[in-house]
Amino acid sequence: MTDLFLHAMFGLGGGLGAVLRHWLALRISHDLPLSTLIVNVLGSLLLGLWIGYLGGPVSMGEEEKRLVFGFCGGFTTFSSFAYQSLELRRERTIALAAGNILISLILCWLALWLGLVIMR
Repeated sequence: MTDLFLHAMFGLGGGLGAVLRHWLALRISHDLPLSTLIVNVLGSLLLGLWIGYLGGPVSMGEEEKRLVFGFCGGFTTFSSFAYQSLELRRERTIALAAGNILISLILCWLALWLGLVIMR
């Protein structure tokens, strides 16, 4: 497996993930950053499902790792989450910002764990 091919797999996964995230964000409009929360939780669940299905990170081949992590990295968005949390604090209240941060972290962790458990 050449490095170029592995980079291409990562780029392909990332591109597909970014396009799907954008498509979902256009369809989910809300006063709060729900689209970011939804894609981050779904991305965490998908990562758990894929890693569990492929037998865990140790047994995954390099091409699977690049595709899976590329897709989930392109699909999820930590930078938007960080920015939107800051905006909630600036435009609304610190409680909403803290709630967004706490809910996002808990739900993403639980979704990843659930995906791994489902695939065991």
